[in-house]
Amino acid sequence: MAGTWAPQDFLLFSPRVYWRLFALENESVWPVQVPLLAAGALLVLFLLRGLRPSGRRPDPAFGLALGLALAAAWLWTGWQFVALRYGTINWAAPTLAWGFYAEGALLAALGIWGRLDFAGRGKRAQAGIGLLAAAVLLWPLLAPLDGRPWQEAEVLAIAPDPTAVATLALLSLAARSRWAALLAVVPALWLAVSALTLFTMGAWQGWAVFAALIAGLVAGTAPGRKPQGSP
Repeated sequence: MAGTWAPQDFLLFSPRVYWRLFALENESVWPVQVPLLAAGALLVLFLLRGLRPSGRRPDPAFGLALGLALAAAWLWTGWQFVALRYGTINWAAPTLAWGFYAEGALLAALGIWGRLDFAGRGKRAQAGIGLLAAAVLLWPLLAPLDGRPWQEAEVLAIAPDPTAVATLALLSLAARSRWAALLAVVPALWLAVSALTLFTMGAWQGWAVFAALIAGLVAGTAPGRKPQGSP
């Protein structure tokens, strides 16, 4: 009689080994987490300021700078964490990293081309900024909330999940276009894969990833402003 299969039987690694990857990565780049968290918090405040009637809308240079910063985050995270770190326990990770490289290259190209504009307003933008705040400030708290050490915290631009969540959040501030839709594909796919992995591990963090995925897709597809020049 055949045995009963559980989802955990398909895992190539244990949860302890998986979470240990984040501790190793954080140790290797310390103390870059401090300026990254500070920059993320300042970005949230800057965007909130832009939602006020008296606030100045970000100029094109803001879109270029933020696009290049996001591109660097995707390229670094894809290479350093997904390919090199995650690749030691998951044979498919180096292949998945190519999606990160493609996302980073497209972000850089669109930023230089002047096709990125994160100056959205209204409820859609408010939802996006809230999701961005979660990626920057709340995601690192998931480790201690799970009873794991701070060394395993997931920080934007170092760990893939908060990087993907932040990208979907920022895209909800962009004008709806084929470029914004294209840029959302890789982050959404990664979060879906990550949530499935965490669910298979029996980790409750999978619900946080799944909720962020749904929130990002809803915010990104909600009615919003049209690209400049649209009728």
